[in-house]
Amino acid sequence: MNQKAYENALDTGKCAIRRTWVNTNSGKNQVTVQFQQMVERPATDAASATSALIALEQGTDALGTHTYVTALRSFNADKIKEVLKSDTVDFYKSGTPVFANDLYAALGAPDGMEFGIQVTENFEKNPYSKTQTPKVNPSTGEVVVATNPVTGTQMPVYRHTDVVPAELCKHTFVATERAQTASTVTGAPFSIGTGEIAS
Repeated sequence: MNQKAYENALDTGKCAIRRTWVNTNSGKNQVTVQFQQMVERPATDAASATSALIALEQGTDALGTHTYVTALRSFNADKIKEVLKSDTVDFYKSGTPVFANDLYAALGAPDGMEFGIQVTENFEKNPYSKTQTPKVNPSTGEVVVATNPVTGTQMPVYRHTDVVPAELCKHTFVATERAQTASTVTGAPFSIGTGEIAS
């Protein structure tokens, strides 16, 4: 098992390949690549404040200001096999972890170009996904909600991710809330500027 090597790769802050698989939904010789990265979420998020309170009350560690996100991209299978030597790999389980920067460099990206996962949270389901569901609080299993500033109503929050050049990476998180405090907390999205991706 390669779990520790993979976790160490994520701890660098760089975007890494978690695994790849043949895309059976495409007839175009495609491989899906799942990237993963540790990103910083805003410390002002209501969930972070709640986590800190629970940690104090229970004598445990707070969740912190980092979260692990994933993004999927589709690649020509021959190109992936050329670089990774297989179209089906799982770097969490075995092998030396590969960073997105290295994959894209091997495919011809300019020298030194860095990549990261951009997080965008809003109130809209991905129109191209048949299976996307709203964010869920892993501790409670409840759907994450916030007040949509456009409608003034409490709505589920959706998270969208994409691999982008690091210099263009700009995260947008929605400040979440509990249902009973909806009238006191607004859910207007706010952004974290570029420079969040470690080199």
